[in-house]
This record gives sequence, C-alpha cells and structure tokens, in this order.
Amino acid sequence: MLGVATLVLTGCTTISTLVDAYGGVGSASAPTPTASYAPTGLVNLAIGDCLDEQKLEDKDISTDPLMSCDVAHDLEVFGELTVADGDYPSLETLVGFATQGCAAQFKTFVGLDFGLSSLDFKYYYPTESSWANGDRGVDCVVFDPTQQTVGTLADFKH
Repeated sequence: MLGVATLVLTGCTTISTLVDAYGGVGSASAPTPTASYAPTGLVNLAIGDCLDEQKLEDKDISTDPLMSCDVAHDLEVFGELTVADGDYPSLETLVGFATQGCAAQFKTFVGLDFGLSSLDFKYYYPTESSWANGDRGVDCVVFDPTQQTVGTLADFKH
C-alpha cells in the first residue's frame, strides 16, 4: 500500500502504551503523554512500513525514516486511524482515541492481543499546528522493547 496515510509530523506526540490502555486486565496506570522529537515536514506512512526511529524523530526533514523491513529497524506501522474533523481535540481525547484504536488494530496485525504480546506499541497523532494544516491521521507503530527487529512483525504471535 503506497500513500495510504499522510501525516504531518510537525511536533507530533508519541505515547507508549500499557496493558490496560484499552480496557484490558492489569494493574498498570493510564498512559501519560511524553514529548517526542518528531520531525517537521510531510511523511507518508503506510501499514507495513518499517522505520528508523531516530530518523523519524530527528527534526531533519532531509532524513528519510523509511527503511527495508529486511534489515534491523525500530518500528513498523501496523495501523492507521483518522480523527474526525472539527475543533482540535483535547489531549485526553486524542490519547484515548489513539490508544483504543491502535490496541484494537494490534491483534489484527500481530495476531495476539496486546496484553498477551511481548511487543509494545506507540502512536503519532496530530499536534495543534499540524491539525490547522489538515492533519487528521494517527499512525500506530509496533516495536520490540528489547531490541531492533528484522522482518515484519505481522502475525508475530509472541
């Protein structure tokens, strides 16, 4: 799939998720926003794209974060969401929407419920400035928190 999602990453925020982020079991607390180092500029991401996290978040629009999944990489896009038009949502609304939506798509891509998997995910969502430029996309990315991966994490089931 080429060009399935377009995301203006100007100041996007990432959230690392927790087991109960989507209403599952567990004693983890609700996720809290953490600042990202997202680049400025336009990046086209599609499900199955593999990424170099440092290049994605280095604020240098001349570096291409996309890379072959056949070499060691940090992240893989597994889901795409679209926030409804209107006024810029609250941070709480964006976090809830992205956490719930990405967790729901996790099982479809990885083949295992997020709460049972050894993998983790985070997401990139629009900032107020990118929202003003028409950005409504949320990209969900999966990763192994212990190491880079080679190959796709689709149907990983671990």
